[in-house]
Amino acid sequence: MATQTDGKINWPYVCTMFVLLKGRTIEDSFKIGREIVSEISAMNPNPVALKMEKVYSQYFLLTKKCYVGYSYESPEQIEPIFDAKGIETVRRDTCAAVAKTIEQSLRLFFEHRDMYEVKTYLQRQWKRIISGRVSLQDFVFAKEVCLGTCRASSISSLPPAAVVATKAMKTDPRAEPHYTERIPYIVIHGEPGVRLVDVVVDPLNLLAIDSPYRLNDLYYIHKQIIPALQRVFGLLGADLNEWFSDMPRPAGEAFAVIGRTLKLEREMHQLDAICRHCGGGDWVVESGIKCTSLACSVFYEQCKVWKELQGLASVAAETGFYPKCMVEWF
Repeated sequence: MATQTDGKINWPYVCTMFVLLKGRTIEDSFKIGREIVSEISAMNPNPVALKMEKVYSQYFLLTKKCYVGYSYESPEQIEPIFDAKGIETVRRDTCAAVAKTIEQSLRLFFEHRDMYEVKTYLQRQWKRIISGRVSLQDFVFAKEVCLGTCRASSISSLPPAAVVATKAMKTDPRAEPHYTERIPYIVIHGEPGVRLVDVVVDPLNLLAIDSPYRLNDLYYIHKQIIPALQRVFGLLGADLNEWFSDMPRPAGEAFAVIGRTLKLEREMHQLDAICRHCGGGDWVVESGIKCTSLACSVFYEQCKVWKELQGLASVAAETGFYPKCMVEWF
């Protein structure tokens, strides 16, 4: 759309309009949309015109410029496109666990139109998070830091990313982040009622072999994943907190120590082979060089497997399955 002042056109002024066509097919919607575009454009002076962009077959409109759905850009298109604007699947201020969970939940609903399918999937994912069967890489936040605007503030009043950056600078002044640099951090368990800034650490601190920290699974579920899902599925009357409360929690679930240990040992050897190939061979191990790349998914998985093996080693020794679990760090 354009506006005209003193004979001059102020261009452009663009607005978006959605039209609800209940009970119509994709082909019908495109036909009606083109008729609307033709009629409205003819009623306005040049260059004011409407443009038809796409048709949504499944759709959630949360707020202005915040929506998601399955879209078609032409009636000949066979498979829909997952199209999201302004929600967690496309925002950079959240972690991958939230984005992946909400996208998969929406895809399940769009394809099956069954809330039970979504509930079953989410309860399965929540159980995986609580039991630690997840990649820590998916739980890393990375947010911009502008220390120049908050140097005078106390560390307790800084945002989480700035807290992590400030702590790193105390150890090494060269670690000062560049302007708007994104600093990764992860949320760990702390005392009840503790502030968020007191339980954020550099991901490397959590991944360290002798790290005393543990991923704060309940924070990610209750403060990140559930609120994002509630904004969407709450429009259909779903209560995500109730879904979490109803999640089956088998009491006294047995832990297959031997089978799990063997499986993790195989995984460790496979990950080691990948690292050796990437690093250039055995000399990397012999020289004591260790990869610490936060962009490498293998690095996260290797740290997670090693820490779980450490826990299993003590359990296996106590139960008498093995005198000692022999696992090397590569």
